[in-house]
Amino acid sequence: MDLELRHKTVIVTGGSRGIGAGICAAFAQEGANVVLNYRSQEEQARAFAHSLEQRWGVTVLPVQADVTCPQEVERLFRQAQDAFGPPDVLVNNAVGGVTFKPFQELTYEEWKAAQAGIVDHVFFMSQHFLRECIQASKPGRIIHILSKSSFLSSSVDNLTYVANKGALAALTRGMAKEFIRHGVFVNGIIPGYVNTRAHQEDSPRTAQIRQMLPLGELAQPQEIGNVAVILASPLFRQMIGAIVDCTGGTML
Repeated sequence: MDLELRHKTVIVTGGSRGIGAGICAAFAQEGANVVLNYRSQEEQARAFAHSLEQRWGVTVLPVQADVTCPQEVERLFRQAQDAFGPPDVLVNNAVGGVTFKPFQELTYEEWKAAQAGIVDHVFFMSQHFLRECIQASKPGRIIHILSKSSFLSSSVDNLTYVANKGALAALTRGMAKEFIRHGVFVNGIIPGYVNTRAHQEDSPRTAQIRQMLPLGELAQPQEIGNVAVILASPLFRQMIGAIVDCTGGTML
């Protein structure tokens, strides 16, 4: 099936590794131009961008930016606009500022840092994207990468993460309701346990996780990307405010 994404432009925050890299790879495979945002490790990000260009024959623009900073978000969009024109798709994948400790030990600064790293940057990115869509009189797609932790409390000492990912889930549905009048579709994806740095394949913890998963295996990052390209496709117009469970049966 042709998802009609060839020559479309997608911005992926936190796109140089993990789930973000899988999402960039899926869009490149569909022939889209990719704006690959990263915060650090420039050499690795540029090497990954080049590998996607070589494999899929697309243009991948790596852009360093701290998306929790409005000025850097503006610069990111300006670089994307200069390279490709107004973007068609935004994937809010980046996450940062999370502190893992008992709730009673958290400082207000740690609480606010998680809000900035999970929710605030989505506000900055999505508002800028929406404004560009309205100005260009063109439709758009926004996809949020959520977390099963907001729906299934399977661990403790991570409330900065749980609370803000929960806020992002609510924001997904609220934005979908409001943005659709401008032709901008908003949806979310809940990944499960994915084969990233957080879950090294040879660790005892990962072995325990595999035993409790219905498939007995971790998801690969591009499996999440494969769902993202469906939500980004103009063929799926009835997906509005959908929160897609991609946890491999973890929440059953």
